[in-house]
Amino acid sequence: MGFLAGVVGEINRQEDAQTRAEEFMMELLERRKGQILPELMERIRNRTEKVAERQARVDLATSIGFSERAAQALELTGQLEFQLANIAQLGDRLDPTYIGNLTAGLEERIDNDEDLAAAVAAGLSGPLDTEEDRSQAFIRAYQATNAASFDEELANLISYTGGSMPSYDTPFKITAGKGVKVSPSDANNIERQIKNALAVMYRDKFQQNAEGEWGLKPDVEGGAEVNFLFNQMVNKATEMAQSPFNTLSTVGATQYIVEKIQPALGLNATTVADNLDNALTDNTFNWDTFR
Repeated sequence: MGFLAGVVGEINRQEDAQTRAEEFMMELLERRKGQILPELMERIRNRTEKVAERQARVDLATSIGFSERAAQALELTGQLEFQLANIAQLGDRLDPTYIGNLTAGLEERIDNDEDLAAAVAAGLSGPLDTEEDRSQAFIRAYQATNAASFDEELANLISYTGGSMPSYDTPFKITAGKGVKVSPSDANNIERQIKNALAVMYRDKFQQNAEGEWGLKPDVEGGAEVNFLFNQMVNKATEMAQSPFNTLSTVGATQYIVEKIQPALGLNATTVADNLDNALTDNTFNWDTFR
C-alpha cells in the first residue's frame, strides 16, 4: 500500500503542478489582454477616425463629379485635399471641364498602371476595413484561451493599427493653377492667333478688316474647309490649355499648335485637319509625307 500511495501522490503532485502552471499562464494571458487590448482599441479608434476623414473627402469628390476610382487615387497620393480646396476656392471661376478632364486623365493612368490599379482596388483603410472585421478580431482576441491564438489575433489587430495609412508613393503630375475657366479675352486671343497663322498659310482665302484683323473672305472657294480647320485648332488649343496634366496656358497652347502646322504650308486645309491630332501628339510626324 505504501508503494501505491506514493505513486498516486506523485501523480497528484504532477497534476497539481500542471494545473498551477496552466493557471499561471492563463493569468499571464489575461494580464496581457488587459494591458494590450485597451491600447489597441484606442489606436484603432484614432485610425478609424482618419479613415473616416479620408472617406469623407472621397465622398465629397464623387458628389461634385469625380469618379470613385479617381477620387481614391488622389486620396492615396495625398492630393485630393488640395484639389478639393482649389475647386472650392475657384468657385464661379472654375472651368466646367476641369473635373471631367482630371477624372478622365486619372482613370486612364489607373488603367495603364497595374500597381496603381491594385492600390486603388485595395481601398483606403487596409485590412480590417469594416467595423464588423474589427469587432470580430477583438472578440476572438478577448476569448483566446492560449497564447498562440491570442498572438494570432493580436497580429491582425496590430497590422491594422501599425504603420502608415495605405498610400501610393508617386503623385500625379497635376499642374497647380489649372482649373480656371477660359476668359472671353483669352478665347478671343486664341482665335486671333490662329486666324493670323492660317492667313499666312491660305493667304488667298483671307482679307483684313478696317482694324487690320484677318478673316475669311465671304463665299471664297475652299473657305468652308479652312473654317473647319480653324474651329478644330481653336478647340484643340482650348482643350490643351484646360488640361490639368500640362503646363500650357492659352497662349502657350495656341503657339504650340501653330508651330506644329507651320510646316504644312502648301497643303490643303482638309489634309491638315485630318492629320492635326497626329501632328500634335507624334514627335516623328512629318507633313512632307502628304506632299
